[in-house]
Amino acid sequence: MKYSTSAGLLIFVGVLIFSGNSSGRKLSNYEIFRAQVDTLSGSIAKILTSWHVGSVSCQTNPGEIESFVRQRIEERLLEDSFRISRDSMSIPHLKVIVPMVRVEYSSPLTSHIFASSDVERILQADYDLEISDSGVVKLAKSYSFVYSDTVQESDISDLEAGTYGFLHGKIGQGGFLDTMFQPVLFLAAAAVIVYLFFTLRGS
Repeated sequence: MKYSTSAGLLIFVGVLIFSGNSSGRKLSNYEIFRAQVDTLSGSIAKILTSWHVGSVSCQTNPGEIESFVRQRIEERLLEDSFRISRDSMSIPHLKVIVPMVRVEYSSPLTSHIFASSDVERILQADYDLEISDSGVVKLAKSYSFVYSDTVQESDISDLEAGTYGFLHGKIGQGGFLDTMFQPVLFLAAAAVIVYLFFTLRGS
């Protein structure tokens, strides 16, 4: 089966549109951060299990991030049959500090004629864990989780959906080529495609 040149051009344009909008579903910032906290919770549960601990207490600094982290840790410990106590003196005591959670987007990496620009997304969370027993520190360890991928700039509002402001970030400023030349190149490419379509169709 043969296709005319104009039909082939339409197929080419369709492929460009499809390639610019057919990326798979991206995890939201909340889903990524939750998975990082759950990984930390799993590590804590393994440590306590190896110590044959039955009851623990957990402490974090006050704040939105810390409250979320403490809740996820305690939920995981309860799932693993640990008992959560508020007595930090006679049983192992967890102290989790969250020095940093950051979400960043790079300046546009690549731009598309029929789709939004691509940017690199980075979500990093750092934790300091201290486990003490009867006031004696038994373990002190730091964790850092970094997740990065490429997302479309137009999808950022959906990826940031939710009430947690600390999971929102800003897009880096593009260079002169990004802000001035790329729109011109897109318009020129679109004009060439239209010109070729009508020229080849009429020939």
